[in-house]
Parts: sequence; structure tokens; C-alpha cells
Amino acid sequence: MTPIPSMLARVPNLFSSQMMLSNLNSSSAGLLQLQAQMSSGLRVLRPSDDVVASATIGSLSDILERRSQQLENLQQADSLLGTLDQSIGEVNDLILEAKGIGLSQIGIGSDPETRANQAQVIDSILESLVSVSNREFRGVHYFGGQAVGDAPIQDMLGFYQYLGVGTGMTTDTGLASGIEVTVGAEQTFGAMSARVRGLDDLNPQITPNTRLSDLRGARGLGVDTGAINVDVNGTMLVIDLSDAETVGDVVGLMQSAIKTVDPLASVAVDPIHGQGLYIQAVLASVTISDVEGKTTAADLGLTGSYPAGSGTEGGDLDAILTELTRMDSLPGLTVPMGSIRIENAGQIREVDLSGVSTVGELVREIESLEIGVRVEIDPDGRRLNFRNELSGTHMSISEIGGGQTATQLGIRSFTGDTLLADFNDGRGVGSVSGGFDPQTGLPDPGLDMDFRITLGDGTSFEADITGAVTVSDVLSAVNDAAAAAGLAVPGAFEARLVGDGNGIELVDGTGGGAGIQVQRLNNSTAAEDLGILGSTDGAVLAGSDRAQVAADGLFTHLIMLRDALLANDEAGIAFATEQLDEDVLRTAEARAEVGVRSRRVSDSISREEDRMVQDQAHLSNVRDLDFAEAATRYALLEQQLQASMMTISRAQQLSLLDFLR
Repeated sequence: MTPIPSMLARVPNLFSSQMMLSNLNSSSAGLLQLQAQMSSGLRVLRPSDDVVASATIGSLSDILERRSQQLENLQQADSLLGTLDQSIGEVNDLILEAKGIGLSQIGIGSDPETRANQAQVIDSILESLVSVSNREFRGVHYFGGQAVGDAPIQDMLGFYQYLGVGTGMTTDTGLASGIEVTVGAEQTFGAMSARVRGLDDLNPQITPNTRLSDLRGARGLGVDTGAINVDVNGTMLVIDLSDAETVGDVVGLMQSAIKTVDPLASVAVDPIHGQGLYIQAVLASVTISDVEGKTTAADLGLTGSYPAGSGTEGGDLDAILTELTRMDSLPGLTVPMGSIRIENAGQIREVDLSGVSTVGELVREIESLEIGVRVEIDPDGRRLNFRNELSGTHMSISEIGGGQTATQLGIRSFTGDTLLADFNDGRGVGSVSGGFDPQTGLPDPGLDMDFRITLGDGTSFEADITGAVTVSDVLSAVNDAAAAAGLAVPGAFEARLVGDGNGIELVDGTGGGAGIQVQRLNNSTAAEDLGILGSTDGAVLAGSDRAQVAADGLFTHLIMLRDALLANDEAGIAFATEQLDEDVLRTAEARAEVGVRSRRVSDSISREEDRMVQDQAHLSNVRDLDFAEAATRYALLEQQLQASMMTISRAQQLSLLDFLR
């Protein structure tokens, strides 16, 4: 007979029942978990199921979520760039259509009526161009640069104002270098504004209120605030300027420290030039140097020795222009200022600047005119620029009644330094040279003359402006020709800048009553291009302003073509049509750039989709259930449960007699 195991015999019935029940519960729990896993398809239902796998699942889920967003951004960018490419293609087609019209209206076969009709077609092309430039996709304007919320091209005074900002909007695509999904209109249409760039460095003086951050410093590297060493007749002082924010703070801290040794010493802004600090040592000499590792003294232009009994100016701190810069701190500017005249979009404004005290007030005063002119501080911080924000119109800035305000600010648009190449919308000023006598074949200087000036007393002379580069060169050439003809300059004659407005004026001092007359010679266009061709009954012939500032872009060129067609100006039609060649090239380059971006985005989409598949596969391996393995385990657990129940049923029926047989 089979012996009863001693261990089992010693187990109480209660404990045996609990063990059997625990086995049943374990098997049932395993079956229940497998049922939940098989119904959800997931191996890990809660973090407690597998702590390591749960951490991996969380990390992979976060990666997939970010990849999903980046993929959505890439797809959005792909749509934007695709539509942008199509829009630039439409712009190119419009330019080619306009160019074809211009070419067809040059030469014989065209009459004023035909050209006027074609001008209406150019108008419709302009309207289509505005429509394309203001096109949007899901609230994003393609040609607005970074300002994508509003239509970038707006009508102002019958011309076109560009309100976009920057070169393009960048979206999060997960790439190392961002991809701009929009463009600035200037990239496609050319310059949407033009500016009169200040000619002079206004070089503002410093004041106690000048911020240290607004100084280039004596080394041209800004001012690095920190401690400086100040030796006052052998007594070493360490002055901490770390908390100084303005020139006045530096002056106060230094003066307080130095006066502890030399009560009569002083530190101030240089009272003569106002470009640096001024050290007045009285009882003892002062030597200033930098603390090791710092450049504060050098940046403030103070490094060196200052002998007792004298005042010494430090280095030039070279302050930059800001909106807080006071007008009375600008050397060479007469304050209070006078009035200037601004012309733009057919509007003329005479602006009284006598009440303007800061650059910021000047900016707001000009903006209040609402004629598409804006004042900006040049990026170099040295000068003021007046910007014409309207395409298709001309801007000029001139003096009133012989004033000097515009000239002193360096923003007069017609000066002696104005380049002749900028005249007539970039066509420049024509002149003749290299003339030969048709009979002798020898050079004939008379054939190189551009125009003849006849004065009121009948005196005349001829001028040749060949080689002139600037307006000053032209004035010198004309005055030299008058002097060579025996005229006293400026007594009997003078060519100079117009005192009220812009242009060149010819002044007759001979006292004759016939007036001044300017005639072209040798088919030269110089007099007309300079704006002085014609005659007057008075003693002064005031020329017109041919150096007005206009944006050099597609809108301007189309308006030039339209106006030339309406005026039946064949030379103007030819010039405007020629300018469209640059616009065709620009749009081709812009479209190529957009194509490159689109290709990068398409490639990135493919790579991102492949990465998502790989990450999803990895996540599936960690998180998802293996149904074959789970089904096998389920069958085994069912068998185990059945076997346990059979064993329990048999064990519960045994008694002592079963062991005694």
C-alpha cells in the first residue's frame, strides 16, 4: 500500500483548503488577465503589469506624439509651399504678359489709342497681381513674411503699401534648420519701399541720461560694466560700476569715490565736445586702469593718467541714435529746427519741426502725415532714414525758403552728393562724347557739348558734363564752362541747388531782360535728364527734381509701363519693359528657392513617416499582446484550473479511513 506523506498528513484541513483556494484564485486571475489582454490586444494594461515596459511605453508614446505633430506641421508646410509655388508661377505669367504688351508697343505699328487700350490691360494685370499677393491658405498669407495674419498689400492714396515683415514664417518641423513656409513680398516682387538714407553721421553727444547700453564705447565694443582701479596720488580706490545704467550713474559713483581723497576733484560729461567723460584733478594726479579680467575703464575711454591742476577729456564714447536722443545733442543741427517739405503720392506736406525735441517725436510727427513716409534709425545707429512705403510713387524731401534743416539732418533727397545714376528712376543722365568731324575724321570737341545756356544779355556758352558722377560734378562743369566764357561766377552767372524745393537752378546776374534759355546740343538728353531744359523770362531758371525716390520693384515697373503707355512715351515704354526682365529673373529665383524648400519638406515627410513606423513597431513589441502565445497560455491555464478543481474535489472527499486501507 502506498504510504501517506508525512507532510500532508500534518497539514490541517483549514490550511489545505486555503492553499487549494489560493491556487484556484491564481489560475482564475491569470485567466481573467489574459481575457482582458486578448480583448484589448495589449500586453501591458497598467504600470504595475510591467514597470520597465511601462516606462518604455511612456517614452515611446511621447516620441510618437511629437512625431505626429511634426508630421502634421510638415504636411501643412508642404501644402503651403505647393500653393506658394503655384502663386509665384502665376506672378511670373503676369510679368511675361506685361512684358509682351510692352514689347508689342515699341516701334512702328502702335498709335496713342492702341497704347491707351493696352494701358488698361496693364491695370488689370496690377489688380491680378494684388489679388495673388494677398492670397491665403488657412489664414496664412503667403507673401506677408512673418506677418501672415493680414493681407500684405494694401491700397494707400491710390498706390500700394506693403505691410509684411521679415523674409518668412518658420514652423516647427523638427529639422535642425528651420524652413520658411512663406516669403516676403520683396523676395518675389522686388523692393516694396525706398529710402532716403541719411548722408551724415549725426554723432549725438552724450548726456547724464545716456544709457551705457546706447554707447559703442571707446573700443567700439560697447561698455562692459564692472570695477575699475583709480589711483589718486598713491591712494588706490576700487570703484564698482556694475550697477551703473547711465552715464550719470558712472559720473556719480566715480566722483563720490575720488572726492574722498581730492575734495576739489570732479567727474563730468565733457563740456566742450560732449563725446566722452571729463576728469578734473585739482590736488592730486589721478590714474585710472582696469581691474584684471575687466575692460570697463577702457570701454569708458578713461584708461590713463590725469595730472593735477588740469582737466582732461576721456575717449569718444560714440553714442548711437535712439528714439530718446535729443535733437539739441546733435552737433551741427540748428535747434529749434525749421520746416521741411515732403512730397509723396501726389501729396505735399510742409512740416514744422520747431517743436520736435527728440528723435522719437520726429518719427511720430512724420508718421502723422499719413502719406506713406516713415522715419527709421539706420541699423548702424548713426543716421536717420526717410522711407517711402508706397510702390509706384515718388518721394522727395526738400528745404523750404532756403532753410537748412533737411540738409543738416542729412535727409534731403537732392544734394550735391546725389548720384546721377539715381536720376530718372535709375535711367541716369545721358551725355555725348567721342564726337568726330565727318569731313576730317578728327575728334571734334564741339560735338561733345551737351547743352547751350543763353543768358538775358545774349551771352551764351556750351557745357559738357561727360564724366560727371554727382550733382556737384554737374554744377562744377557748368560753372567752369561759364567762367571759361568770361562770365564772373557767381556774379554774372551761377549754377546751384534750388533754395526752395529740389533741383538745379541757373541764376542770371547779367541784368539782361531776355531771360535764360537752355537748348540741347548734338542730340544729347543731358539737359532734359537734369530737369533744366527749357527757358524762363526771369533771372532764375529753376529745374525740376529728377532724383525723386521710388521703390525699384515689380509694382513700380508696371505702373511706369502703364503711365508710359498712356503718355505715348516710347522711350518710357522701352525702359519699363526692360526693367521687367529683372522681375522675371527675380520670380524665377524665388520659385526655385520655394522649390528647394518644398523638396526638403517632402523628403522630411518621407523620413518622418519611416521613423514613425519604426517607433510604432518598437512600441508594439513592448506593449501589444502576442495572440498565439496568449492563446497557448490560456489553454494551459484552463487545464490547470480544471486539474486543480479535480484535485480539490478528491482531496476534500478523503477521510482517515482512506489512509488506513
